[in-house]
Amino acid sequence: MNILMDADCLIKFTKSGLKGFICQHEKIAIPRVVKREVVDAGKIKGHPDADLVAKNIQNGLISLAKEGTLSHLKGDQALIAILRQGPYEVIATDDAKLIRILGAAGIPFILPALLIHAIYKKERIDQPTALNWLNKLSPFISDEEYSMTKLLLEERT
Repeated sequence: MNILMDADCLIKFTKSGLKGFICQHEKIAIPRVVKREVVDAGKIKGHPDADLVAKNIQNGLISLAKEGTLSHLKGDQALIAILRQGPYEVIATDDAKLIRILGAAGIPFILPALLIHAIYKKERIDQPTALNWLNKLSPFISDEEYSMTKLLLEERT
């Protein structure tokens, strides 16, 4: 799956220690505005996550989205415009405002925990691994997102 990821989602996966695992299982791209927010501004503010994400971009684990003439757009606008021009399939976010916009426009999105579920459903990881990843992500997501995903992961298929 070709996934565009917003800054909030990227930071949550980085802080939980899951970014590398997620990027190994899915194609993750970020707009340049997200890179500026997470890496460039993060380095200025002294956030250790900034260096990790910069290395992931440098090593090709995370790619910069093909933006064409859209590089002037800000955050949410850039994600939507880039998704619409392709080749991306979904936006990974749990930003409530962005989710409302995406839902109203009929644009596909996936919550961070549900991305773990999607990887599990594709049989790329087993259930114990998926539950472990969810637990690592749990301090950074809502109780509702955690509970819903845990139920899905524990469902018998």
